[in-house]
Formats: sequence, structure tokens, C-alpha cells
Amino acid sequence: MNDIPDWNEIQRYLRGTWRMMNGHADGLEELDFSEDGFWQSFHAITISLPPLILGWIVFANDLVALRPGTGSRLSIIGSAAFIDLASWVLPLVIVALLARPLGIVKRFSPYVVATNWGSAIGAWLTVPATLVRMLFPDWPTLISSMSMMVYALIIVFTYRLVHVALKKPYIWSATFFIAFIIGSILMVIMFQNALGIAMPSVSG
Repeated sequence: MNDIPDWNEIQRYLRGTWRMMNGHADGLEELDFSEDGFWQSFHAITISLPPLILGWIVFANDLVALRPGTGSRLSIIGSAAFIDLASWVLPLVIVALLARPLGIVKRFSPYVVATNWGSAIGAWLTVPATLVRMLFPDWPTLISSMSMMVYALIIVFTYRLVHVALKKPYIWSATFFIAFIIGSILMVIMFQNALGIAMPSVSG
């Protein structure tokens, strides 16, 4: 297995993935679906760490402010990191187990490679919303609006990516994608509750 891809390779992978996220099938040609390319794509986690860490810090600060007895910031950051990384990898493992009954065995490698690099792009797209949350903590309307806009864009981009990667009809891709998103959200909620870092709901 090859080592970490060099910067030129990473640029090519991200360029191809961005093309796919904008609905262009030719982006597939920029990606490496070999065994080496498959495992290299998990290095997308590494290049996602700066925005992920920033998000974990902000989440820990918010949770400590709302629930002072939850624990130390460091422990919350550790739990948030575990949840994010688990919710990145475990859904792919589930898809691997279901690939044959779903009829996507031949598209599994392109799907994993593309979604890994796509997740890296998605992680960096959250930076503006995270910075707004840090810089303007007393502006909840701005924070909510910015977050909703960013995450809506990420969902649209990711759906396009999945559709191009799987090469399935739109209705099939949409059903698969919705199930994947719901499953991932439920997984995050389950882990947050299990680790005691669920964000309390704010009413009124």
C-alpha cells in the first residue's frame, strides 16, 4: 500500500471530487480507485483535522457553557473527536456489508474514495459557520442562518457526489442518500447520549 499521497495527488483528488459535487461525471477520472487509492482516500481524514478540531473546540466551549457539570473541555473534545471519526468510518463499513444486496459491489470503491475526499471538502466548507459561531456568540440568528445555509449546501453537494459515484438512477441515489444521512444522524445522537455530551435543547 502506498504512503500518504503527495500534494499534487491530493489536489487532483480534491479537484475531481469537487467536479463530482457539482454534478460532473468526468471528475471520476481524477480519482484513483485501485487498492492503493482506496486506502489512500482515508488520508482525507488527516487533511480534515484542522476544521474538525476547530469544531470540536467550539462544541466543547458551548457545551461547558450550557452544562458546566458535563466534564472538562479536553474530555468533551476527545468524545467529540471519537464521535466524528466513528461516524465517518462506521457508515462506510455498513455500506460495505450491504454492498452486495444493494447491487453496488462494483461501485463500492468509487463510492468510498469519492465520499472520503468529499467529506474533506465538506469539513473545510464548515469553517465559515464555525468562525461565525466563535466570533459572534451573542448573535444566535446569524449563527443559525449561517449554519443552515452551509449544511444545506454540503447536503446538496454530497448528494450529487453520491449520485455520480454510484451511477444509479436519481430515485435510487436519493433513497440511498437519505437513508445514509438519517442513519449517520442517529449514530451521532446515539454516541452523544452514550458519552454524555448531548447538547441540551434550547426552547423559547
